[in-house]
Amino acid sequence: MSFKLKSQNMFGFPRISARFTLLALVALSALLLCSAVFAQTSVSNGSISGTVTDATGAVVPNAKVTMIGPTGQTIHATTSDAGTYSSGALVPGMYSVRAEAKGFKTTQLSVDVQVNNTANGSIKLEIGQESTVGEVQASEVGVNTEQAEVQGVLTASQI
Repeated sequence: MSFKLKSQNMFGFPRISARFTLLALVALSALLLCSAVFAQTSVSNGSISGTVTDATGAVVPNAKVTMIGPTGQTIHATTSDAGTYSSGALVPGMYSVRAEAKGFKTTQLSVDVQVNNTANGSIKLEIGQESTVGEVQASEVGVNTEQAEVQGVLTASQI
């Protein structure tokens, strides 16, 4: 009489095929690699948050906030009823933050976003026009191109 014994490992369990073991190791490696990449990306960002207020300290709801990053990326936000806003995840660097609201002058500030840090982007708006229009006036000065001699001297007030 002959008996066939199944091959067992040192724990008394039947041997697992080499193919299954290899597949399990590849899956485990992929899982660990994905989690390491995710951890890397979540730590390498920063953000901006702040409150938009007026000169008296009252919050300004529905103000438009524009953040322009070091790569030219533009992020738009609107303040909440409490006057607050937040950018979400941002690449570290210097950001230009501009806030504007009806009845207030547009205000801009620079904010330094650092890794794993929320930068303060609170802005105080001054009462005034939403935009200021500058008017440039010019007067015409005639130039005689047919004669080579000087007929007069231009002063700064004529330009």
